[in-house]
Amino acid sequence: MNPTALDSFLEKHAIALPEPFDGARADPALLAPLAGRLADAEIVALGEMNHFVHEKSDFRLFLSRFLMTQGWTDFAEELGWSDGVRIDRYLAEGDEGEFDRLPSFGYVGHLRGDRDDRPSGILKSDSYPTDAFVAEQKRFYRGVRERALRLGVRPRVAGIDIDGLPGGSYEDVAALLDANTLGGDAFLAALTRVPNETATEEAERLRRALALAPPDWPFCITESVRALSESLEYISRTYTAKSYEEVRPGMAFREGAIKRRLGAAQQLLGTDRLIVMAHALHLAKDDSAVRAPGGGVGPGGNRVSSLGHWLACEQKKKVFSVWFLYGSGEDNQPMANLPRRADYPAGSLNTLLMRYCRPLVFLTGDAPELFGEPCLIGHIYNAVFETPLAVQADAVLYIPRVTPLRIS
Repeated sequence: MNPTALDSFLEKHAIALPEPFDGARADPALLAPLAGRLADAEIVALGEMNHFVHEKSDFRLFLSRFLMTQGWTDFAEELGWSDGVRIDRYLAEGDEGEFDRLPSFGYVGHLRGDRDDRPSGILKSDSYPTDAFVAEQKRFYRGVRERALRLGVRPRVAGIDIDGLPGGSYEDVAALLDANTLGGDAFLAALTRVPNETATEEAERLRRALALAPPDWPFCITESVRALSESLEYISRTYTAKSYEEVRPGMAFREGAIKRRLGAAQQLLGTDRLIVMAHALHLAKDDSAVRAPGGGVGPGGNRVSSLGHWLACEQKKKVFSVWFLYGSGEDNQPMANLPRRADYPAGSLNTLLMRYCRPLVFLTGDAPELFGEPCLIGHIYNAVFETPLAVQADAVLYIPRVTPLRIS
């Protein structure tokens, strides 16, 4: 990318954001130029380059506060299905205790006593920033709820990923049972955990149970069981893998599960218009335009299409995508053998944007020739990939320096 042309573009077209940037306080009206561009969108994709930076929440919250003024109130997140069920209850009722009961993030009441479902292979980590991750989730969804209350709308959320530590759905199903859920004795009996069963056996038992579910029972009950079965199938395929190559089949299965969960989220929330939040490469609109010089295991294990490609190219959805990029700083990602300090090549877009020296937003459609050429982009673990930015993202929010997830 031509640095001079980029500098000229930013001087003329960039939307300068306040410093320090705070997604809860920055005026959403600054994003008014986006309104006309997303008017016919069916999906708004918010793609971050790193899950483990504090500023990710600011990016999501700033965009979400604006999007809610445009009528977008339904969210789907790269988060476990059971986690999503509980956060949705928080959005409805305001009970922040729901954040203490997230099955993928610190809650243990749902875990089995006869089997350890934590990763034991290459994905094993003893330093996951659980408390900080939950605090950031709370900060984001608290901001969403506060904004929604002011606007007089009811936001909804669904988790579309596998549950990292499966089992919460048993509790979710129990909580959903009421006087209207009659006649399901065989189904409920089939949900009973069997002592010392493997994750694979448990997944199969739940698949068999689904055939016994009464057809008139709430969709969320059966979909919670289906999501749990798929989460167990994923961990049985992936958590003992000793190399990234061995992870590929499980990652392919996971991407398929995410697509199925997105379809379930649309049915559960009763809408096709969703704000979808995930890592940017899960949301790439054209996988064929992404080249990773260093290889690696991307979304779908490089065996099946990403969620974003599936939506834009296979489902033919109109996707408006916003990517969050940064140039420097640190994260607190949990893999001890991978870097936490950003160190991107001098010619990467991340580094070139630092010449502007402040947070900003820009629309790639304002310079199709500039952003139509492949450029190098850095993300988590200092991994880089090359793609024509205009193909993947309609807008970019850039912050020069990021910091680790915070507890407060």
